[in-house]
Amino acid sequence: MQVFSEDDDRPHPHDDHPLWQESALFCWHDMDSGTGGFWRLGQEPIAGAINSCFGVFGPDGKRFRSNVTGVPMGGGDRGEGHMGWGPHLRVDFDGSARIRADFPDCEAELAFTDFHPRFDYQSIAVEDGNLERSGHHFEVSGRMTGHMRIGDQEISVDALGYRDRSWSHRDWTWMRGTRWWPCVFGPDLATHVVHVARDGGMIKAGYVWRDGKTIPVVDSDVLVALESDAMTPRNGQGVLHLANGETMHISCDRGDALVMHVRGYTAVETLGTAILNGRRGMSNLEVCTNPAGGHAEPVCALGSNMVNGLSSRP
Repeated sequence: MQVFSEDDDRPHPHDDHPLWQESALFCWHDMDSGTGGFWRLGQEPIAGAINSCFGVFGPDGKRFRSNVTGVPMGGGDRGEGHMGWGPHLRVDFDGSARIRADFPDCEAELAFTDFHPRFDYQSIAVEDGNLERSGHHFEVSGRMTGHMRIGDQEISVDALGYRDRSWSHRDWTWMRGTRWWPCVFGPDLATHVVHVARDGGMIKAGYVWRDGKTIPVVDSDVLVALESDAMTPRNGQGVLHLANGETMHISCDRGDALVMHVRGYTAVETLGTAILNGRRGMSNLEVCTNPAGGHAEPVCALGSNMVNGLSSRP
């Protein structure tokens, strides 16, 4: 299993393929305070474009969301040790990953601390060793700490979280349905499962990180209860069959949710509490339901935030 170094966290040289992109993703949720957030930044150097979906929520239902796709990438958006979008969002990679957000209605200073090595789970959990067919991808669980402001509300953050990094050719059109579901219970335990519906069938992959070891998920079943908008989960449950013969039953609820729209792909990032054998942890259940291959932005959301700017949860 490949383990990535600190240098691999920093931006990478790109080839001349028009679909080459590099992304950094973070999600976090404090189950006790009811605060959380999500940010996915994708940079396309050949296309000269940025895709970014950032959203946070507080305990009283205040929310902030910023979603852009295909906007121009500026000269300062990418450097040897950072990635960002203009003056609004930036992540610095300097041994840890530090996020800064700067909007009139939302500010954040956050730092992510990894719980375990940055490993390429696809090399052990995917049949051909690569879900994205080319490039590199790692994921890691950890803790997000710092502070943020939503509207006039100041919030301290001390939350379990999950992040990933990828640099590869990314075609958003081939995925017709996805379930991407990381759950983090502490430094000793995390689970991850992904289902992707595509032409030719279903791809399933996953792993469990437990007590310093990675155990592949050889099969899994994931069920999601959707709102009438046909995209926002209320809750989810899964059965994970591990390579060592174990079976795990896991479930999650929805604390809040965020609509991400990027290059015609729409998914809902559902942050909540996971339960595994009575143990509580953070969950981010990403769901995309697009069997007919549509690419327009959604028109209605029930329970998830699809409004840019400051808003309140109904």
